[in-house]
Amino acid sequence: MIENNFSLGFNYIGQQPTSLDITWMPYPNQYWFPLTSVVTSTLVICYAAGTLIRTPRGDVPVESLNVGDFVLTSSGQARPIKWIGHRDIDCRRDPNRRAVQPVRIAAGAFGPEQPSQDLFVSPGHAICVDACGESLIAAGDLVNGSTVACVEADMVSYWHVELDSHDILIANNLPAESYLDMGNRAFFAEAGAALDPFWGRWKTRADFCRPFVSGGPILAYVRDQLRTRADALGWTPSREADLHLVVDGWAQRPLAEGGEAAFLFPASARDVRLKSKTFVPALVGGDDPRTLGASLLGLVISGRGGARPVALDDERLGEGCHAVESNRGRRWRWTRGELVLDPTLWAGLTGQVALQVTCDDTATRGWIAPSARASATREAEQELYAAAPILGARSEKNPIRRAA
Repeated sequence: MIENNFSLGFNYIGQQPTSLDITWMPYPNQYWFPLTSVVTSTLVICYAAGTLIRTPRGDVPVESLNVGDFVLTSSGQARPIKWIGHRDIDCRRDPNRRAVQPVRIAAGAFGPEQPSQDLFVSPGHAICVDACGESLIAAGDLVNGSTVACVEADMVSYWHVELDSHDILIANNLPAESYLDMGNRAFFAEAGAALDPFWGRWKTRADFCRPFVSGGPILAYVRDQLRTRADALGWTPSREADLHLVVDGWAQRPLAEGGEAAFLFPASARDVRLKSKTFVPALVGGDDPRTLGASLLGLVISGRGGARPVALDDERLGEGCHAVESNRGRRWRWTRGELVLDPTLWAGLTGQVALQVTCDDTATRGWIAPSARASATREAEQELYAAAPILGARSEKNPIRRAA
């Protein structure tokens, strides 16, 4: 029995494992004891089932490949498969659901036929992009909410293919990485004896076949080119927040114009909630990972008894809002999607109470897909090249089961 209090930390340098089966830690008096089933942060690096991998005999669903089969790399070289791993994930029960949800790269996102049909990969899976030389970029870093978007799924079957060394496969006509063991083989059902017992043999990003990019001007350029391509394909921004008031259980729509909205409710009301749709900027092309509701610029409550401006930093707004932000003299405060208004804000007023809300309605909250006809008639001239020939065969298999 351990009597002492202690803390245990794991520091991975250049590695991003999904789990550890067994590790060891020191205990006073130089004894060591094992820790089993230690779970670390999840970084899934896989193709979803149904992904077509190019081989000398044609394009084959990844789940139909076998060890010893040959695949074609982006250079046109035929290389044998050393190992194949897979895992079926119940996304609904995963504690870090966003990390295991598939990323959908829409057909044509990088250029005509690139990919040739929607490609589903995990957020950590690297795509090979030619931007002043070929680089590897995680699909999750390319998410823009339109042509590259996170997908809500209940279940997903992930697969990966390992060669003798890291290389670029052709998946749905888009270049993307083969498997590289960075200490995460235990994620797969086929790990077993293939687990390397010598930690020093785990690979890092220094072992990648192409430079790995996770920030800086190259990533910014690629994201910008994807956005340009999406615009040309007909994707349009959605800025609708659906701002409304729920008064003692009854929903009320505002009189609204631009960023101004006005509501009326009885002074006797006790449960008043300002609600809106929520979005995550990082999932629609931005950088902010927070869940945001409405961007408040001002609140005024008035009735018989006068008008009462409500300061953005009023402590009565605290639970339903993020912190106040400012830039160049301009102040705003994001709600979390549901702001419960404290009845003391209109205490003493009688009759009907007017709530005037001023919001910034310019933020892109999502994207509206073009119609099938519109997307077919608008082929963008600008392309983000990823070195790969045109894919012939196509698969109709659905790689995931989406949430209802």
